[in-house]
Amino acid sequence: MFGQEVESQVTLNLPTSKFSSHVAIFTTLVNPITKYALMLTPVINAVKNKISWHYNKRFTHTLVSTSILVSSLIVAVAIPLFGYLMSLIGALLSVSASILVPSVCYLKISGAYKTFGSEMIINYSIIVLGVTIACVGTYTSLVDIVHNL
Repeated sequence: MFGQEVESQVTLNLPTSKFSSHVAIFTTLVNPITKYALMLTPVINAVKNKISWHYNKRFTHTLVSTSILVSSLIVAVAIPLFGYLMSLIGALLSVSASILVPSVCYLKISGAYKTFGSEMIINYSIIVLGVTIACVGTYTSLVDIVHNL
């Protein structure tokens, strides 16, 4: 749309001599790092709760945290289709957790599924849209995986 001079990543298009560009690039780099730590924390806490050594608890927790982080890094580097696998999992689980389950739970808890009305129509529309998004995302991810094998 903008020509051949546009790079694939937005941050590569920024002028390198400006301070504001450096701030934008730094912010772009910090964001995934913090999100990864937040996403990995429940897994680490669950493993820490299962391993309850009473000797040197701090060392054990540091070892568990580091092991999980390093093992996830090794899996991400070792599996060439890891990004496509994550998009497949995201298409299934993210849509389920953020769109489908809340709508179904609301229908069940409120009893709106029993009476025909605008509330029921809106919730069923959200559910149909969520299923459509999950199916299209899953199909797209599977096509990407098959084409890159």
